[in-house]
Amino acid sequence: MERHNIPLARFKFDPMIIKNRWLLLGTGDFSQDSTPEECQPKPYNGMTISWASVGQIWNKLFFQVVVRPSRYTYELMEKHDGFTLSVFPQSQKPALKLLGSQSGRNEDKIATAGLHPVASMHVLAPSFEEAELVVECEKIYWQDIDPGHFLDPDIEKQYAKGDYHRAYFGKIIAVHGIDSYRA
Repeated sequence: MERHNIPLARFKFDPMIIKNRWLLLGTGDFSQDSTPEECQPKPYNGMTISWASVGQIWNKLFFQVVVRPSRYTYELMEKHDGFTLSVFPQSQKPALKLLGSQSGRNEDKIATAGLHPVASMHVLAPSFEEAELVVECEKIYWQDIDPGHFLDPDIEKQYAKGDYHRAYFGKIIAVHGIDSYRA
């Protein structure tokens, strides 16, 4: 899909995309992908997320994502300074469903989903040919979710296994997308 650079001052994003269409969190180092296809794990990964936030903090535009420590994506988030967030056309929903339910630790789930990773412009994490929007982020802060701080008791139901997320804040450093994401 042909995307264009969108200056941050012109970036337009509807947060309902996170809930309704999901995001693909790209992590790792795509530049190190010299491993044969049958070798696992790849030095990069993509994981579908439907919990995230976007806004401004510390005078920086950011995306905040959460990742459970049990995920292969967590290992890669811990090793690398950047990540990508991608939005896809509705036609890619089956691919996103697969990427949210399989582990990249044991298989090349990106290839199985039929997506094509490509190099990002500013971070090592991959972008994807099929994405209509790619946001490149540089990690600026992390914090583990502390259940002692839940004010709404219903939140605890999301953690039946006690596998609390780590939250990562990423400063938005570049946006590439189709015109509908330009203000």
